[in-house]
Amino acid sequence: MNFLRPILYLIIISFSFLSCAKEEIFDPIAQFETEKPLIKSYANTNFPNMVYAGDETGMWYEVVNPGTDGSYVYKVVDTLNYYGQMVKALRMPAVTVKYTGKLISDNSTFDSNQTDAGFTSKLSGLISAWQIAFIPKSIGSSEFGGLTSTGLQKGSKIRIVTPSYYAYGNRDMGKIPPNSPLFFEIEVIDIKDVVQ
Repeated sequence: MNFLRPILYLIIISFSFLSCAKEEIFDPIAQFETEKPLIKSYANTNFPNMVYAGDETGMWYEVVNPGTDGSYVYKVVDTLNYYGQMVKALRMPAVTVKYTGKLISDNSTFDSNQTDAGFTSKLSGLISAWQIAFIPKSIGSSEFGGLTSTGLQKGSKIRIVTPSYYAYGNRDMGKIPPNSPLFFEIEVIDIKDVVQ
């Protein structure tokens, strides 16, 4: 009987571990549903001209300035996907912007760059909310899911409120707690193709 005791302890420890693990499973859909009314309230209270994107992103936005029409042309390219199939993809540009980011929980600024030089990055390296804000809804028959019909242009200024799913999700980012819906005001100083 004593030889079964270690096995019994192992089984009890395994069940304890599994029950704790089940409690820690993150449900992004449930989190999104929790955030939707908070985002709507923040947008309506602080930015009455914001509109709901009306899609699965749950984002709200306001185009403050459309920018210089045609100053950047978004391009569709053929590329291989993970399965080796040829698909249409959007070539992501490099962007230079001035921006401010705030937590909607208390409207505090967690990051900002308002310098003349701005902040420069490849769009593909930024959070999904920024990518959605920049890219066009579609080009020809290819749907990309952006917020505006032509995408942001040089001189564009946009305000967005995004669920945490399209920002940093349930990760702790220091000044940005896990599951934080965020506000951004983004002004495009420059936008251009990435040099290959």
